[in-house]
Amino acid sequence: MSNKIFAALMGMENYHGAEALHVGDTLYLVKDPDNRLDHQAIKVVIPPIGEVGYIVNHAATVPHGCWTGAGFYDAFYQQTCAKVRFMMKDMVIIELIEIMYVPVSQMDTFITEWQFREKA
Repeated sequence: MSNKIFAALMGMENYHGAEALHVGDTLYLVKDPDNRLDHQAIKVVIPPIGEVGYIVNHAATVPHGCWTGAGFYDAFYQQTCAKVRFMMKDMVIIELIEIMYVPVSQMDTFITEWQFREKA
């Protein structure tokens, strides 16, 4: 990828907290179209931990130099990868490392299971 795409991850306190993440970690970004608050929501997942937060998708709260989730939502099919690049007290900045379908063993099953639990 010639142009770097950075995004911010927030809401970790609702899941496992920022302590679950470290600079250099690989994360999986998964579309969450059934999200009641945001139909272009992108959930951040670390197997086997699970959900760790969401990509910031509001222009007023996205840090300078970062994309909103809506800005790159249509650039990948269902999931893609990112790396943790910077960590702050209540925010993590990630860099997309691929914008394509990422074949990760058992990831499709993992996604299907959490989507089923979300709808229940």
